[in-house]
Amino acid sequence: MKVTTYAVRRRIAAAVITIAAVVLGIYSFILLPVNFLPDVTYPLIRIHIYWRGATPEEISTNIADPVERQMAQVDNLDYLESSSIEGMYTLLVNCKYGVNVDVAYQDALAAMARVARQLPKDIDPPVVFKADPSQLPVVQLTISSDRWDLTKLRTWTENWLQYQLQAVPGVAGTDIVGGLKREIRVHLDPNAMEKYGLTLPGVIKRLSEENIEQFGGRVTVGRREVIARTMGEYRTLDDIRNVVLANGGPGKIYLKDVARVEDAHEEVRVITRLGGQPTVKLSVLKQADANTVEVARAVNKRIEQLTPSLPAGVKLGLVENQADYVSAALNGVRNAAIEAAILVIAIVYLFLGSWRHVLVMLLALPITLILNFALMQLGGFSLNIFSLGGLVVAIGVVLDNSIVVLENITRLRHLHPGQTPEEVAETGTAEVGSAILAATLSFLALFLPFLLVPGLTSLLFKELILVIAGIVCVSLLLAITLTPLLTSLLTGKHAESPKDGRFARFFAWVTDGYGRLLSSALKHRLAVIGVFVLLLIGAVILFPWLGSEFLPRMDDGRVMVKVKLPTGAALTETGNLLGRVEEKLQGDPLVESYVTMAGGKVWGLTTYEIANEGQIDIQLAPRHARKTGTKAYIAQLKKTLAPISIPGARPMVMQPPVKGIRKVGEADIEVKIKGQEIDQLFDLARKTSESMNKLAHFTNVYVSMDMTKPEYQVEVDRVRAAELGISVVDVASSVRSLISGQVATRYREGDYFYNIRLMIPEQHFTSRQEVENLVLNCAQGGYLRLRDVARVIPAVGPVEIAREDQVKEVIVRGDAAGVSVGRALGELKEAVSKMNLPVGYEISYGGQAQMMAEMQRSVLLILAFALFFSFVVLAVQFNSLKLPALILGSVPFCLAGMVYTLFLTGLPVGATVIIGVLIVVAATVNEGVLLLTFAEELRQHDNLPPLQAVISAAKIRLRPRLMIALAIIFGFIPLALNLEEGGEMLQPMAAGAIGGLALGLFVALFLMPCLYVFFTGRRDGQFHSSTPPEANHRSSVQ
Repeated sequence: MKVTTYAVRRRIAAAVITIAAVVLGIYSFILLPVNFLPDVTYPLIRIHIYWRGATPEEISTNIADPVERQMAQVDNLDYLESSSIEGMYTLLVNCKYGVNVDVAYQDALAAMARVARQLPKDIDPPVVFKADPSQLPVVQLTISSDRWDLTKLRTWTENWLQYQLQAVPGVAGTDIVGGLKREIRVHLDPNAMEKYGLTLPGVIKRLSEENIEQFGGRVTVGRREVIARTMGEYRTLDDIRNVVLANGGPGKIYLKDVARVEDAHEEVRVITRLGGQPTVKLSVLKQADANTVEVARAVNKRIEQLTPSLPAGVKLGLVENQADYVSAALNGVRNAAIEAAILVIAIVYLFLGSWRHVLVMLLALPITLILNFALMQLGGFSLNIFSLGGLVVAIGVVLDNSIVVLENITRLRHLHPGQTPEEVAETGTAEVGSAILAATLSFLALFLPFLLVPGLTSLLFKELILVIAGIVCVSLLLAITLTPLLTSLLTGKHAESPKDGRFARFFAWVTDGYGRLLSSALKHRLAVIGVFVLLLIGAVILFPWLGSEFLPRMDDGRVMVKVKLPTGAALTETGNLLGRVEEKLQGDPLVESYVTMAGGKVWGLTTYEIANEGQIDIQLAPRHARKTGTKAYIAQLKKTLAPISIPGARPMVMQPPVKGIRKVGEADIEVKIKGQEIDQLFDLARKTSESMNKLAHFTNVYVSMDMTKPEYQVEVDRVRAAELGISVVDVASSVRSLISGQVATRYREGDYFYNIRLMIPEQHFTSRQEVENLVLNCAQGGYLRLRDVARVIPAVGPVEIAREDQVKEVIVRGDAAGVSVGRALGELKEAVSKMNLPVGYEISYGGQAQMMAEMQRSVLLILAFALFFSFVVLAVQFNSLKLPALILGSVPFCLAGMVYTLFLTGLPVGATVIIGVLIVVAATVNEGVLLLTFAEELRQHDNLPPLQAVISAAKIRLRPRLMIALAIIFGFIPLALNLEEGGEMLQPMAAGAIGGLALGLFVALFLMPCLYVFFTGRRDGQFHSSTPPEANHRSSVQ
């Protein structure tokens, strides 16, 4: 091969080029960003619309209907999901994978522009943004003070602290929860208003008119231009109190005559606590393409700089720092890579028996990995758990080509001792060049289909796959250039022989024994094939018993306790129940910190205000500092919290999903019941919930919709209202303004603005009669009570209305307990199948179950493409259909080893396992290519019958086969043992791959030769008691 000749003959040039490439690789490594997961762009658009005080039914009718009709026309739409809760509408526009998310975003903006005029006038401006799960908090801190109240603390955080942190490079923004948001409240006295003949719209109008600062124009004074400005903004609260509302009659009527003005705060809807004490929580969000570790460290450094200048009594507490966990997880994968490399080199030394040969591998391995960093930087990749996992996976594979070349050069040196080291290196590399090229192409044919199949699985593992593919390509280049160069330099003409020494003699004895064993197996090849078929049948039987989940749970120490009280429970009741949980957590040595949020739930970057719900986010001590795993702690905490309950509510303990990966749903399994009538949907959901609670493997079961939220429904008498000169719209707006309050204008203090809200004092409304006595004003003048034109009826309504593709749905959520998600889902489907659904209603499954269904479809397509492309490559190489079919026919027997290993270890089948499947398939195909290529050459050049040809080929292939298989297996052992933080993600893949490769070794040693003889026949019927000697000729072997 010309490139080999160039490398061997022009050593200095080849060395300089290699050194330059290594320098480039090291520089690229320094530039690579560091994240926990790959940067994945999801085709997802999120829309939020706030409509203060509106009920879920109002939002569903007035916002969801028109918006979703327009969004349904967006190109490449997959499906729509929406949620309508009190005061807030959320819509997820899920587009098909592969769609340009920027184009989808523009389409969504255009759809919102078309529907804008159909929406209620008093909503907040709709917020449309591209949902990016990677844009999550990298640092979360709490702000507390023993001198300031929560209003002042929240105001200081909003007006000063958040801007200090937003200035840090890489920070996208901040999110503040808790504390009390400042606003100026004007508490109107209804009796005084009625006495002076004042109306709410009139008061709002006067307050707004008196609060203005406006440009008046320019005046030329001599040679100077002077700007005229009207300065009418409120400067103090007394300015607001002294606004004249009316002039005449009894005299001037000031606002202070009919209202009490106070510097207060907005209605308390969410309570946050740190360790049981009130606090404000601030989350720092990173930019999507920023380096997680660098941003987190920069934020921490900025916090350290700000600490000396904090106001007296103010304390900042760090409750989450992504840099710590990301660094620990990546260090764990790095350590696994180092351990894998050491084990691989040890295996190579064991089989080659020469430190010079090992030195060749020691140089080839790091150079290959370093050069790949340049490819990663060129591809825009980051250092994350998957890309580094690809490096670990490839460590065992990367030496495959170099071992093939080195072993063949070593073998030829003893067959042709008269040749120079350079000649032997060139000849040995040329002999195996076509074989390793075909094996590499077959390997790539198995992995590259990942890039052709759209879906979440492909997006997540894109970097891992391309890293492996890049390393294999680099290893091929180095195998035909650097390896022969180093071999000729380091081993020399009088190199030590691998056959010298005890191990060489021992292995010669093993080779002879293997030859006799294989000869016997070939005589009884039908029995051997039968044994492997039985193993395959056993694996097929066991496969349904394997657990399944999308991604493994991480032992990251994050635990969540959620509570959901009966609908209508006050915020204080939610806070009290969470307080009882906090008492159990106090003093727990395993708990590092815990943050409580009462009155809401977090979904992505959004906090939903729901008074009867709450959660506690618990962070355990780092993994190395505790002996109890996250899963075990959750089981322990469930027992601890079991006595805590109130009628209709109990704490639910769970592990949050992996951050940075798109979350589909809120639980492991979600049963989506779709139809039109809410009452019927709720009844079906109740029955489904009862079925789930009866199953032993479900926990944290609850229904998304609750039809028992108490409400007062105001039914307007249209005829009576028309007679009195008031419309239904007037009634509705007056009721909302009087009860919820209405922002009239804003109060400026320095550079910051605060709402001025007019409202009836909250304590004024304690019964239905007080609602009925609300004072309304007529168009013709005068006043009337709400009871004069409407009835106030006690009723119940839904807490939330969920829809999918414009169809109402109720979701029953639950987590798997004690078994995998796949097994729990199977049990649930069997139970649900017994339900009788009315016509027009249907059931589907979401949550992690939906992600698993998408994964299964993607995996089937990936495997189909991989096997097809591999068959094409093999058919082209062999110019035969029989031999490719023989090689690929051996694959299922190897995969049976993965099933047995996963079953014995109790590890589930997930998205990462597919990588192990492809590694096993690639190893099987590579071995088949090399074994059958050599056997075919023996038949063609030496006229050996198939039986003798395959025995000779198998004997020569024994040492490299064992060396490569054991190198890959030992390379996976550190990941399979899961000794480092973050190893849970890749453990099932590694364990499954070890089982598949182990059984694949026996498939290569015995089953494949039997199949070869079975399919190709034999030219002589003579079986020899001893196997034929090795052929001394050119070969394409490892």
